[in-house]
Amino acid sequence: MSDKTIYLKMDAKIKLQGDVVRIGDLGKIYCKESSVVSKIKTLPIYRFQKSDHNRCVIGVLKVIELIQREYPNYTVDIVGETECIVEMISDKPKLPLWDYIKITFVSAICFFGTMYTIMSYHNEISIIDLFEDMYTMATGMVSDGFTALEAAYSIGLSLGIIVFYNHIGKRKLTPDPSPVSVEMRTYEDDVNRSIVELANREEKTIDIN
Repeated sequence: MSDKTIYLKMDAKIKLQGDVVRIGDLGKIYCKESSVVSKIKTLPIYRFQKSDHNRCVIGVLKVIELIQREYPNYTVDIVGETECIVEMISDKPKLPLWDYIKITFVSAICFFGTMYTIMSYHNEISIIDLFEDMYTMATGMVSDGFTALEAAYSIGLSLGIIVFYNHIGKRKLTPDPSPVSVEMRTYEDDVNRSIVELANREEKTIDIN
């Protein structure tokens, strides 16, 4: 490892308070000389404008240009992302009541939507008739509509949903991410990629000319 090498690991997306973006905000920096790292972290790279709508994309070449302008004898080695999405967080106070309303609304849609889907599926396959026929074949008696089959199916369905989503309230059954977490991360990666591609297409990426 050369003493004249600066290692830069940019994040894919960061959130920032304040309108000035510094190189240290974009990720991690390493160099054997700690004074070099401290200086680089404070270098301003961009100031938000009103037209940015609190978001911008910074290219790694712009970062390299600023670093080598300050330290021309050093080599910059990139080990992270080549673009970083910077989102400026507003200092306005949040409205917790509005957040609770949104959470309640989304939860209601998920609950009733899932309930309707399960009921429609059961109605389509005539599960009541299926359970009655299975109970009659197994016991020789006529089902009264609520037997061990219905009870076991209801319990199994609930347990299956809990195991699949890997959550009971705030507790997780295993340390593995839940399917929802995986899908949300995939969605977030797709959104970030789209933001970067759109900024590049519109030539709004903050990079070298």
